[in-house]
Amino acid sequence: MSDIELVIKIPKRVYNYIRKYEHIANSDVLDIKDAIINGILLPKGHGRIADIDKVLEEMKAARTYDIPFALERVKPIIEADKEHKHE
Repeated sequence: MSDIELVIKIPKRVYNYIRKYEHIANSDVLDIKDAIINGILLPKGHGRIADIDKVLEEMKAARTYDIPFALERVKPIIEADKEHKHE
C-alpha cells in the first residue's frame, strides 16, 4: 500500500493535545475526520512547495526579477516527492 501526502487544517488545541499525549482524544476524532475529508491531496511527483510571499520578499530584498534565484533562497515548506519525481 502506498502513502499519500495530505495537507490538513486542524484546531490548534487538537494538535497540541496530540503532540503532548501522543494519542487522539475521543472528543477530537470528528475534527480529525473532517480535516482528512477536507484535506488537500498533494499529487504524486509534486515539486517543492514554498511560501510564495517569501519568494516575493526575497525578490524585493535582492532587487531582482530572477525567480529561480529567489526560489533557491527560500526554504521549501514541503520537499519534492522524490520517490515519484518527474525529471
